[in-house]
Amino acid sequence: MPDPVAPRRRATTPDPVPRSGLVPPAVRGPEPAPATASAQLREPVLSARDIRVDFGGVRAVDAVSVDVYRGEVVGVIGPNGSGKTTLLNAITGVVPASGELYVGGVPVRLGSPERARRAGLVRMFQTPQPVRALTCVENVLLATSDTRHRGLLAAWLLRPLMARVEQERLAGAQAALDRVGLGDRAELSAGVLTYGEQRLLDIARGIAAVPRVLMLDEPSAGLNSRETDALLLLLRAVAADGVGLLVVDHKIDFIDALCDRITVLETGRVVAEGVPAAVWRDRRVMDAYLGVAHDG
Repeated sequence: MPDPVAPRRRATTPDPVPRSGLVPPAVRGPEPAPATASAQLREPVLSARDIRVDFGGVRAVDAVSVDVYRGEVVGVIGPNGSGKTTLLNAITGVVPASGELYVGGVPVRLGSPERARRAGLVRMFQTPQPVRALTCVENVLLATSDTRHRGLLAAWLLRPLMARVEQERLAGAQAALDRVGLGDRAELSAGVLTYGEQRLLDIARGIAAVPRVLMLDEPSAGLNSRETDALLLLLRAVAADGVGLLVVDHKIDFIDALCDRITVLETGRVVAEGVPAAVWRDRRVMDAYLGVAHDG
């Protein structure tokens, strides 16, 4: 398997094409399965089984299952309306859902963002959401709140402990900013950051929360090619530290270079899954998403 922090190819924004706007990467030879995917006897850090989400009479996600192993990057692609974001919302408890969810082999009841967060599932949304009036380091500290010792009584009786906890939180927040390249902006207001820097700040918040699985929805949206390449390297480095990543994105070259495995959705159902080379050759993917005639 290639070095996990090195992309298989340069991530670039594909040219638009009719129907789907998705462009397959150049056809490659057979690609060996990554080590994370080949060791299937290991228990996945995240296992979502038969996830279903209904909005009125519409089934937005229909019996979708996905596994993510420690240090593995799994991509979720599909056209608009295929259920990608809704799947992330279901796993993290943002929308009501049915099915089964396991984190590290332990069942987690669906329907509560707080339960998902305690289990180690951290979610990044499509648009960066910093508190613009706070500094960058204060924004990251929001993701590391320690609620074990709350209230005036705890603050008074446990002052030495609380001081140490706060020092550790501050050091962790600074380390997360350093990791994404914003260390020198720690004391700046988040409101002065560029869009790309706000995206990095969002990822710093996710890293500081010490996730078992980090879920990102359209992380490359709005980024230029240089920023997209830097993001790819950053996310591969995060995965190399043992964090599982579940990534939704429309940039096919970005997904191809980043992910060990890909799940393809159409109208809420899984139509293809596997290593990138196999997915790009799947007839259903070619026909349904790429608008390319496939003669087998």
